[in-house]
Amino acid sequence: MSRNKDTIKSVLLGSSITALAGATTGATIAVLKNAPVKQYTISTGLNCGVFGATFFLVRETFITYQRKKNSQFGLKDSETKDIDALFSSAMAGATTGGLLSAAYRGPKSVVSGAVMYGAICTALQGLYTTGNNWRQESILGSGRLDGAPVVVESGEKKEPFSLLKYIDLPSWFPIHQLSEEEYNDLLDTKLKTLEAELAELEKKLQANEKQ
Repeated sequence: MSRNKDTIKSVLLGSSITALAGATTGATIAVLKNAPVKQYTISTGLNCGVFGATFFLVRETFITYQRKKNSQFGLKDSETKDIDALFSSAMAGATTGGLLSAAYRGPKSVVSGAVMYGAICTALQGLYTTGNNWRQESILGSGRLDGAPVVVESGEKKEPFSLLKYIDLPSWFPIHQLSEEEYNDLLDTKLKTLEAELAELEKKLQANEKQ
């Protein structure tokens, strides 16, 4: 049930953001071209909103399917989240681009639309993942959870102010506050990565010793 709520929230928020971005872009273009602002704002906002709703719905469908497979292989969602997100965004971009290109420009534009939007969404997801991983590494390097109490000079624990505490954003949003569960997943994933690197080093050392 919680997964369904997260999916609905992600689709609604993603659609709203893309519609707002489209409307803002449309209004800006209208002003620059001295065209009807209201018409450009509404049409661009609606088109972007349709694209966003389709994209996020398809993306969440792919992610849900992939995460169901994780349990079969004994994997945690945190271990595969980056590749899941990249694959889901690529497929959602290609599917959405193909469908909307066919709807607006005819069946002949399906392939070009799928390739173009798939590539754009893959690149954007790659940039987002890189930035998000950097932020997570920074949090792990600090050794404490977002908004966790810190010890001041007097020895008392002081809880820093964080606006993110009062804003309920979905987990895919780049600046949402990490929950304790997400933080523990990060630590667990980091530990497994270090263990894998250590095992690889041991294999190399053993191979060198045999030579």
